[in-house]
Amino acid sequence: MDETYREPYFDEALARPKAVRVGQAVWLGGTTAATPDGPAGGTDVVAQATEVIRRVDIALRQVGSALDEVVRIRVYLTDIGRRAEIVTLLRRFFPHRPATTMVEVGALLAPELLVQIEADAIVRP
Repeated sequence: MDETYREPYFDEALARPKAVRVGQAVWLGGTTAATPDGPAGGTDVVAQATEVIRRVDIALRQVGSALDEVVRIRVYLTDIGRRAEIVTLLRRFFPHRPATTMVEVGALLAPELLVQIEADAIVRP
């Protein structure tokens, strides 16, 4: 691996690399809005997703990439009925429309978490 970025995490037992870069390819692990005091954004899925994208942006920048270099996104929602709101949000942050997969899951790391995002990106020379 060329570079990794480990985000500060409130539970070191769960800490792992958030972003891994090999050459010009970048993979980001699942990112949520988790904090020690509950999710940033509370119980609002759009607010949580906005915080997740902010964290994705930070991780990408740490390994030399950016949101506009994302080529694929995977979104995990605990309520797929909220997908239209998330699609609108994704269009705002990713106007270049990377390949996207959105699935409903029964639960995430903590019951109050509503959305998790994984992303793959490139680093332009």
